[in-house]
Amino acid sequence: MPDATPTYLLPRAALLRWLVDPSLDLPDNLRIRLLTTLMSSAASLVIGAVAMLIIEVAAVIRHPAPAFLWLLAADAGLLALRLVLVARSRRAIAAGRPAPTDLLLASSLAWAALVGIATVLCFTSGDPLLQVLAPLTMMGILSGIVTRNYAAPRHALAMIVLCDLPLKLMLPLHYGDPWFLIGAVQGLLFVVAMRVTTVRLNRTYVEVLLAKQENQRRATHDALTGLRNRTGLMDDLADRLQGGVGGVGVGGVALLYLDLDGFKAVNDCLGHAAGDTLLVQVAGRISAAIPAEWRAARLGGDEFVVLASGDRTHEAAIVAARLIDVVKAPYDLGIGVGLRIGIGWATPGMTPDALLAEADAALYRAKAAGKGRLMTSGAHAPSGAGATVPGLRAAARVGWA
Repeated sequence: MPDATPTYLLPRAALLRWLVDPSLDLPDNLRIRLLTTLMSSAASLVIGAVAMLIIEVAAVIRHPAPAFLWLLAADAGLLALRLVLVARSRRAIAAGRPAPTDLLLASSLAWAALVGIATVLCFTSGDPLLQVLAPLTMMGILSGIVTRNYAAPRHALAMIVLCDLPLKLMLPLHYGDPWFLIGAVQGLLFVVAMRVTTVRLNRTYVEVLLAKQENQRRATHDALTGLRNRTGLMDDLADRLQGGVGGVGVGGVALLYLDLDGFKAVNDCLGHAAGDTLLVQVAGRISAAIPAEWRAARLGGDEFVVLASGDRTHEAAIVAARLIDVVKAPYDLGIGVGLRIGIGWATPGMTPDALLAEADAALYRAKAAGKGRLMTSGAHAPSGAGATVPGLRAAARVGWA
């Protein structure tokens, strides 16, 4: 079942959205999953920031110049802001709301720029200690950027450029020696190498996500019809009964248990391939005939289930009557099938298995009543469920028992 847990919103700013775009044709849920990976680790954020803050504190102590004081204040303030943004995002997600990402992404770019500025200031200070430690710290930060931001290669590359290139471009200007342009060329080569590395890591991770999503789909969906299977149905049903992801709680949940009339004759007369073709067509008709927020599943053989939830759950009997009409319409195979349906209604404290058993019991009574019949667990049905005049008339046409 797709993960619908609230996470992070794709950025609204065009530039930031472009930076986090993996330049792949991916569904939005995987794009958000990549963004979630990008935002997931606050520890690496703090470690990288503290590492550079230590260098800046040493610079202020050894050279209390205004430039170092302003740099330290800006870096400390930015770290505080980023931690506040991370905490706010986590509170939003814990409350079931998606978290915005524009400020988080923009602040990470601003921090990378500060790292580049700090490295240049330390190197031009003439202090051997700072000239050695600042570039070493910056290089360590670059490795962290690659391992933390590979989910968004463009964003990672932008941070690398902001951290590393200022020092490489400063060297020939600071020393007045064109030979130091070699450092600038090496800086460009390093950027290209990091681009290749981050893209490769990103593609590997995307392959893992796609494989996981496909395995999850196979585990929860019927291979023949594409509908949910028993596992997928029970997962969805548990969510609805608990009022969880997309859930509505009891009183707004019903199960329609469907069984085909005459399907065995299709297999016997036309073969199993024709039977499979018919099942696919039946599944398509069922999916097209139910409200968009309902879920259809195939339990196996010629048994289908429809999970009704949401504002239209009370129309379960009306929809069931329509399904009987839709399924019995002629097929290209030259042979028809009918449908019998049992409806079970959720009650407080009911488990998914109990609701399925109630719908199955209603279906058993429908089978006993004859072909094209509809039975509902009226004792548990909410007031007005299927009791409207259109609902009764539709049910009467198909022999509602």
